[in-house]
Amino acid sequence: MRIRYTIKSDGQDPSLPALEEALGFVHGFRQFEVPASIGEGRLTALEIEAGFHVNFHFCKLRSALEIKKEWQGDATDHISFAFYDLQVPQKAWIRDDEVTYDQEGVNIYTGGVDLTLLIPAHTERNVVCVRITRQKLESMLGTTDRQCLSELLQEGQALFLHEPLTPAMRAVVKELKLAPAAKALEQLFYRARTMELIYLLLEELNKRTGASCKTSDPVHISRVFQAKALLVADLSEPPTIPGLAARVLLSESQLKQSFREIFGMSVYQYFQQARLDKARQLLAENTRTVKEVGYELGFTNIGHFSRLFEREFHVKPKKFQTERRIRHFL
Repeated sequence: MRIRYTIKSDGQDPSLPALEEALGFVHGFRQFEVPASIGEGRLTALEIEAGFHVNFHFCKLRSALEIKKEWQGDATDHISFAFYDLQVPQKAWIRDDEVTYDQEGVNIYTGGVDLTLLIPAHTERNVVCVRITRQKLESMLGTTDRQCLSELLQEGQALFLHEPLTPAMRAVVKELKLAPAAKALEQLFYRARTMELIYLLLEELNKRTGASCKTSDPVHISRVFQAKALLVADLSEPPTIPGLAARVLLSESQLKQSFREIFGMSVYQYFQQARLDKARQLLAENTRTVKEVGYELGFTNIGHFSRLFEREFHVKPKKFQTERRIRHFL
C-alpha cells in the first residue's frame, strides 16, 4: 500500500516533485527540508518495520498548497492514526463535496479515501501520521481486556473515530518538532516517541464503552464534525438536537448515533464537557469570579456548576482558582 501525492502551488516550484515523494511513505528513513519558496520546516518519513510507517510534518507555509492524495493498493487492512494540531480547521474536497474536519485532535480510521487537501498560505502544520497493519498492531497488544480495541483489530472492519489531543499527546508532538542534536539517535528518537503516542491514544480508546463508527462515508463524517462545531459555538446555550440535525442535513437518529460512535459520548455529554473545560480555562485566567464564569457559560445554579466542576476535576472551582493564583505569585 502506498499513497501518491500531487502538489500544486501558486507558482510551479521545481522542488515540488521531491516534496511529493517525501509526503508518501518510503523505505527506511528520510528527511526533507521544505523549500524556502513555499515555507520552512521539515518532513520526516520512517519505516519502523514492514507494515508500520510514520510521517512527521512540521512546517510553516508561505504559499497556499493544493495536495491531491491518491491511495494505491489495498488499504483495508491498514489502520491510520493522524495526530494533528493546525492553525485552522482542515478543508478538503472529496469527489464533489467540500468537507471540513477539526483544527486539532486524532483521527483513527481504516482504509483510504482519495481527496484533495486545501492548505491556506501563512499557516502552521503539525501532523504525525501513523499507518500500521492490524496484524502488526495486534502483535503489540495483550489478548485480554481490549474493550473498544477489539473492533479496531477486527479484520475487514471499516471505522472512523476521533479523540481529542490530550495534554500528554500534545507534549509528545511538541517534542517531535525538535529533532535530537545527536544524529545517531534520530531514528531511535522518532521510534520511541511514535510508540509513546500510540500508547497514549490506545489508552484513551480503551476507555470507550460504545460501538465504533461503522460508516466510512467522509461526507457523513464531515457533517457530524460540523454539528460538533455548531454545538460548541455558544457554550451558554446548547442548540436542540432537531435544530442541530436539520442544519447539518442529518436525521436526529443519525446525528445521535454517529456522534456517539465518533466522539465516544452523547451530544449532551460532549457539550457539558466542553463547558467544564472552558470554565477551567476561564478560572485559570483569574479575571472572573466563579459566579461570573458559571453565569457566562449558561449555568443558572452556581451550586450545581460547582458540583459538576469538582466531579470532573476533583477540586472545587474556588479552590482551583485560589491555587492557580498562589502558584502565579510564587
